Amino acid sequence: MANIASPAELSFFSGIWPVLPSILWISLILFAILLFKKEIQQILHHFSWRLRTGAALKLFSIELGQSYVSPSADLIKDESALDSYVDKNNERKIQRQMYYQPNRNIQLVHRIAPSENPGMLYDIHLYLITHKDGTLCNVAKVEYYFGPHWGNLIFISVDRGRGFPISTSAFGTFICTAKLYFTDHDEAFVSRYVDFEMGAIGNKK
Repeated sequence: MANIASPAELSFFSGIWPVLPSILWISLILFAILLFKKEIQQILHHFSWRLRTGAALKLFSIELGQSYVSPSADLIKDESALDSYVDKNNERKIQRQMYYQPNRNIQLVHRIAPSENPGMLYDIHLYLITHKDGTLCNVAKVEYYFGPHWGNLIFISVDRGRGFPISTSAFGTFICTAKLYFTDHDEAFVSRYVDFEMGAIGNKK
């Protein structure tokens, strides 16, 4: 004799059928999330980066315009906030020369670019340039120090041909100090405040 479903069983199945498509869709979505977990994380990281850097962003009907910082001098046109006087005793001139002479007209500079590393805001490239008659020919090596967030490590660069470069990534601003070792066994320190102020400057579209 064939089994006949009881009224309770019929009631159960009649309640399942209407919600079965929703259950299947939820299962399919969860499966897709697990299958494409890495790709989804990369997309979310990309959106997060664009928001942090002020880049234009459009998602379906939501659109955020690009943040823009004008490179013009409009912000300092209010000359009433400025004044001046002559450095008669050359005190400031002498003090200014101290930024050139001890390090033999060698300066530390940096460039920034949107970071390719997850969780970081910018990739930073630091290197040495010379001012006027300065030369890197008498520099043997450079030791860079970024601070405790880099494990208190001192990084050594010996690539004179490219200005003793070093690259890193950061989420926030920091000070980099560099110790110059000259071929005549003399030493000097230069420093650079690695800021992100230029990151938003560019051609407004």
